[in-house]
Amino acid sequence: MTGSKITRRGLAVLAAIALAAAGGVSAADPPLTGPQQTYVPRLGDIMEATQLRHFKLWYAGSERNWALAGYELEQIKDSFQDAMVLYPGLAKADMTIMAKPAAAVDAAIKAKDRDKFVRAFDEMTAACNACHRSQGYGFIVIKVPTSSPFSDEVFTPPPRGTP
Repeated sequence: MTGSKITRRGLAVLAAIALAAAGGVSAADPPLTGPQQTYVPRLGDIMEATQLRHFKLWYAGSERNWALAGYELEQIKDSFQDAMVLYPGLAKADMTIMAKPAAAVDAAIKAKDRDKFVRAFDEMTAACNACHRSQGYGFIVIKVPTSSPFSDEVFTPPPRGTP
């Protein structure tokens, strides 16, 4: 898959999630079959968007771009909330396994502490894998990124005074 395909698909998934969140859809709504129907993203699409945000969170925190890291963490938390609302069959206890690690990442971001961020990010990544195992998807193993699919985005913080 080329970088442009990842970007187009990622944008499409994010747009679908935003549309679903804005439309107040529920998992009980019928599937998309015509222009009058509301689109409900599949759980895999929500998780794929979350995985892309996981990449961005890592690179933002690694580069000490705390504003971007905080934004990406909030987007990840929103994705988990969307998953629980749109797919009520998910065990909430399994999804909330992310709460404590996400809080640790948030605290590291607010403290602007890269070492704490790295440790908390590792814990959050382990929690992702624990959740996957609890849902029967243990074959989906997430790790700390080693390269970014976002060659079109700068992760270093912008110069001071930039909004």
